[in-house]
Amino acid sequence: MKWKTLLLRTMAVFVIFFIAGCDSGNGDDPKTDCGPSYCISDLAGTWNATELTFSACSGEGFFDLIAEGGSASLVIQTNGRFTLTVTFPDGSETFTGRMYFEDSTFFAIQFDEDPPDDPTYFGDTLSGNTFRLNGGPETAEFDFNDDGNDECASVDLTVVKS
Repeated sequence: MKWKTLLLRTMAVFVIFFIAGCDSGNGDDPKTDCGPSYCISDLAGTWNATELTFSACSGEGFFDLIAEGGSASLVIQTNGRFTLTVTFPDGSETFTGRMYFEDSTFFAIQFDEDPPDDPTYFGDTLSGNTFRLNGGPETAEFDFNDDGNDECASVDLTVVKS
């Protein structure tokens, strides 16, 4: 009988340690609202593009949306969800996703159309009511030669809060 009591107590201790050791995972989530100099929630609102350019990764292509008569608007919610509407002279595209800082350091965007946990990283600057994102190679795709195939591109976006 003693061994059954000892076994039950030992099992109870293991269960308690197991439950106490379980975490919801929120403390380990590298996706945070705040980065080195501002928080994503500070970006909440509607922003209009003053610059949106695409540069070919090969160096043989450049497109300036604003100079070509296009426009873009970015609507950001306090939780980092966003909608970017880009209006080209011949149509428009809408992109959605979530902005966050990874490890409170790196500005990241998880686009809804990309695989889960495959964010795109950008350089970022917030200065007053001007927000700028600059992406390195492979942060975008653009059809520079109008052949129906998108080519690798980097993107630069500057928006002002309306």
